[in-house]
Amino acid sequence: MRARIPHIILRSGALFWSMTALFFLGCATDDPIPINTAMDNGPSTPANPDPAAVDYMLFTRSPSSANGFVTGFDQFPEGDLDIPSMPQTLAFPAISGGVSFQNYVVNQQKLFGGAGYQRLTLNENKVPQDGAIIETLGGGSAVAFLNDNKGYYVDFNERNIQVFDPVTFIRKGEISLSEAFQIPENASNYYGSLYVVGEKLYACLYTGRSFPPFVYQSPVGSVVAVIDTDTDTYIKDIFAAGTKFPGQPFLRYDAPITDETGTLYLPTQGGLGLDLSTGENTPAKILKIPAGADDFDPEYGFMPQMLIPESNATIIVNAGFLYAGNGIAYTNILMEDPETPVDLVNKALMRWAKIDLVNRTAVLVAGVPANAGLTSGMAYNYNGKVQLVVYNPEEAISAVYETDIERNGATEKFKVTAGGIIYGLYEIMENN
Repeated sequence: MRARIPHIILRSGALFWSMTALFFLGCATDDPIPINTAMDNGPSTPANPDPAAVDYMLFTRSPSSANGFVTGFDQFPEGDLDIPSMPQTLAFPAISGGVSFQNYVVNQQKLFGGAGYQRLTLNENKVPQDGAIIETLGGGSAVAFLNDNKGYYVDFNERNIQVFDPVTFIRKGEISLSEAFQIPENASNYYGSLYVVGEKLYACLYTGRSFPPFVYQSPVGSVVAVIDTDTDTYIKDIFAAGTKFPGQPFLRYDAPITDETGTLYLPTQGGLGLDLSTGENTPAKILKIPAGADDFDPEYGFMPQMLIPESNATIIVNAGFLYAGNGIAYTNILMEDPETPVDLVNKALMRWAKIDLVNRTAVLVAGVPANAGLTSGMAYNYNGKVQLVVYNPEEAISAVYETDIERNGATEKFKVTAGGIIYGLYEIMENN
């Protein structure tokens, strides 16, 4: 068993979560949010998009604030990119990144600041266009799409899950989770990650002593609510003891986590030793919900960092997760312990690893620099390849490296030379 990180560092870890949360939270409002039945006047989704006709949208922003840029491309970006000088770039004061759907990307707050979700499209010149807004009471961190007619999102101020129309981008109702598990003595109980698998929606509960839960406190480990998407009703909760922070804590990219059979692999970030009552260092694990089941496999709890001999870290952290196919996935693993909690965001202490989820093996991806994984833990699966985002402040690198599941090495695809660091890369259908 690996030694614990010194307790003094663990206790100050809440600073890391509070600083990171400031990147994502907009200003809350006390006004009630109505169910809107008006028609959206933004661009609609193409009825029959041509799969070959795709554009790309790149989000970049300052490492220390939400100010940044959105840039459109008609082909996959390559080479050195001076973002501010590109004609298809627009600046926005509140870049958070998000998920793509058909011909748009959802930013997880209003692009000019404030709580809500806002979508962006590209015009015929590939210039970003800010569009419709879904208001929220307390900000949000997750959007998931069931199909062309139904999507889901969360609101930090509501434990229920909201339902919206992906085409009109209008809220239509909510799913009551009044019977779902929570920890009443915790100040925060809300859902922070959503995953659709077949006819089920899995909602990961974030529970802790403050809001957002800088300290994940749960005597039963990770908690995930299971919801029937046909009826939009709560079914039950499932639990994974010995784990914390289920799912992806921050919404910045599309991340497939389900294999070809329908098995869901759920990453947990781990407690990072932030349970102040015990100082316990809860390790990050990858969990599994087998195809056809609706509960965790009790025999599966994969810790790829333990299989990387080059890692000298005593705490176990996963940052980012992408399922790429044939049992192969990618995640960041910690190579050395931070001297202070802020180092997890500001220093390149992690490396991308290629992992085999079936055989439970792991190897570092050759040719990819060290990464500040809790800032740039983003990976994509476009054009039959795997794209890995790297932010290395010590070497002034913000770049995308490309590989595939048949090899262990990667090469640089493009690099941002001006305009901040990469905060999201999205493939969308071209507007007709």
